Amino acid sequence: MAQKAVWQPRLAKRVLQIPGSGIREVMSKCMALRDAGKDVINWHIGRPDFDTPVHIKEACSEALRQGHVHYAPAAGIPQLRSALAGRASQEYACEVDPDRIVVCNGGMEAVTVILHTFLNDGDEVIVPTPNWPNMKWAVVMAGGKPVEVPLKNGILTAEAIAAAVTHRTKFAVLSSPGNPLGTVTGSDELKRISRVLEDKDLMAISDETYTRLYYGDAGSTAPSILAIQGMAKRCFAASTFSKTYAMDGWRLGWALCPDAEAAVAVAKTRYYYSACSPTFTQHAGVAALSSSQDCVAAMLAEYSERRSVLVDGLESIPGLKLPGGSPEGAYYVFPDVSAFGDSAELARHLLDEHHIAAVDGGVFGQEGQGHLRIAYSCSTEDCRRGVERLARALRGR
Repeated sequence: MAQKAVWQPRLAKRVLQIPGSGIREVMSKCMALRDAGKDVINWHIGRPDFDTPVHIKEACSEALRQGHVHYAPAAGIPQLRSALAGRASQEYACEVDPDRIVVCNGGMEAVTVILHTFLNDGDEVIVPTPNWPNMKWAVVMAGGKPVEVPLKNGILTAEAIAAAVTHRTKFAVLSSPGNPLGTVTGSDELKRISRVLEDKDLMAISDETYTRLYYGDAGSTAPSILAIQGMAKRCFAASTFSKTYAMDGWRLGWALCPDAEAAVAVAKTRYYYSACSPTFTQHAGVAALSSSQDCVAAMLAEYSERRSVLVDGLESIPGLKLPGGSPEGAYYVFPDVSAFGDSAELARHLLDEHHIAAVDGGVFGQEGQGHLRIAYSCSTEDCRRGVERLARALRGR
């Protein structure tokens, strides 16, 4: 008698469309090499190598001592929503009401709940390419259709957005400073984009993850479409404490909504995902925003030094090109390595044979093929050693 097959769950079609994370794959291999005693250059992971500032950790500990260990409102504790509204009011030069804020478990949850709240099946979302892949796949998970639009000189232009619009388009995703290029969209282009959004009756999701990691005027933030008159009513922003305050493991972020009614809807969706963010980490978030920002300035200064070391070093390697030169924000460079062969194969070779952990640019979309993403969220010394090791690895290829 034939043995009955063991029943297995049938995966949802949308899950079958989604690849595993190419970034996490490199991260796993990197950990295995380190466990084996290898000296690995950690250029793969986009997280700060700094510890969370002490005063933020102390605020969390104090919140625990005071018993802030129970459920919080789905939209976040009032103190944090007020602090975030104050920060947004400062950055966008307009009054932002706390009722427009929804606290989330990281910036990606903010994007996810926005999409799940407003997308219907088949709605289209314009997504830049190359770009952080999670954006594209979040649209798929929400039942939408990502429409990838190539960047021009590292920027998603108003002209490209207008050309991609159909009757099904609902959102355009703006990522500036962007991952993986570190490019910044200037105010003039943002104004042109704002006119397209109005003319086409579109909404935007502005990924503000790296807005304070900006190498412009001291203490300034990268230009944002939310600072343009009239855009607050049709733009969402998603951001996080992860990069600015070295709090990536804390999983604390937020969504800024066009109005209080939209925020109520987003908070309702968010409740069914994770109910609320940990109460004690939210109190730490209040301390991060309301205390001295010297820690942010100090980390940015370190990133700027690493950027100089890496850019100067990469530009000295024959055959390697760095279109656009120094990035204006975030902590990534995206060199063109097409002269050395297929970028996916090269990334594997560099990791396996030379213990340089970089990410194939193809992970960030078809337009990223032929590039490597290098994160300088590691030590200055690793940036310097990495360039020297990379030059040796590429010699003769």
